[in-house]
Amino acid sequence: MVNYITRGTVSVAQPDGLVSYEVREIVVTANILFGEIVGLLGIVANVINVVVFSKIRFSDTVNLSLAALAISDIGALVTLQWFNVLLNPWFLQLDLPFLPLEIASLTAGYPHNYFVKVTGFITAFVAFERCLCVTLPFKVKTLITKRFAIGFNVAVFFAIALTMFPVYYTAYYDWKFDAKKNKTVLGIFYTKNINDVLGPSLFLTNSVVPLVSFAIIILCNIVIAFRLKRAAAWRQMSTSASNTAAAAAVSLKEKKMVKMIVTVSVIFIICFIPSSAMLTARALMPELSITGVYSNINAMVATYAMEMETVNSSITIVVYYRMSSKYKETLLLMFGWQNNKQKKQSESQSLFPKTKPND
Repeated sequence: MVNYITRGTVSVAQPDGLVSYEVREIVVTANILFGEIVGLLGIVANVINVVVFSKIRFSDTVNLSLAALAISDIGALVTLQWFNVLLNPWFLQLDLPFLPLEIASLTAGYPHNYFVKVTGFITAFVAFERCLCVTLPFKVKTLITKRFAIGFNVAVFFAIALTMFPVYYTAYYDWKFDAKKNKTVLGIFYTKNINDVLGPSLFLTNSVVPLVSFAIIILCNIVIAFRLKRAAAWRQMSTSASNTAAAAAVSLKEKKMVKMIVTVSVIFIICFIPSSAMLTARALMPELSITGVYSNINAMVATYAMEMETVNSSITIVVYYRMSSKYKETLLLMFGWQNNKQKKQSESQSLFPKTKPND
């Protein structure tokens, strides 16, 4: 079997590369089904995140960034749902007036990558702010104000959008003849200077930019872990024997905080490594593109990478619920679960009232 790549009115038959189309269809379908289910749940979860943080009223600047992170995750998940539809092998079998794989590039793939980069830098900003809280606890409030946090998050959305200009400058949609369907359909075209413009641009935005956010996250979390462990050791040395229990409690609290930071960082980095590796490979090897010889491998790796990104964007509600008492309290009150629990406790107390022993 071969893949038909059309350019204008000329059809070009290319080999499957290292993987057959049948294998690609099985792997892509499995990845898409998983991504659709988790993605839909993730969209709902992130809407809840935005509502919860708005109810908290951004008492901390970190909450502003977490709300912006939830908005970015919603954008990433929504565009990913559309991407999954266009890549679905069942959808590809329909008689459509356009080429789904080519339409997916500018309407789903690149917009999704945009939100992914925004997510990376907002996560890096949150890690940096927490790092300042540990290293400069008395100055962080003057350095990171609410106005600064809002301005930075808005600037991230705008700045990352500018990096997408070369992509939409060198690619556009127009009608072309598809030899496989034997009719004219809507597909993607590229300008003559695509290799000169898009190659260096993709290497910068898809390799360097994500690595910068990764480096900031890793460095900040290393500093946080080091400072917290150092503070815990100092408290243990300076605590008297009578306060040993209190010191142990403080140490346990700090260990939980370190565990939370490390967990968030590890989840983010693990989930985004496949995507960064794939985009770097595509920048260095053009044949890995959607119209290249290795397009089957590209589709398989792309759907797996986006599956991992879906997990990262959808699991935040679990992390917040388990590791933030304020978030958990607000969420329970929002759905009325806390009130119901208290109501049951009061009813139980009325049915079995406590009696005082006789003097």
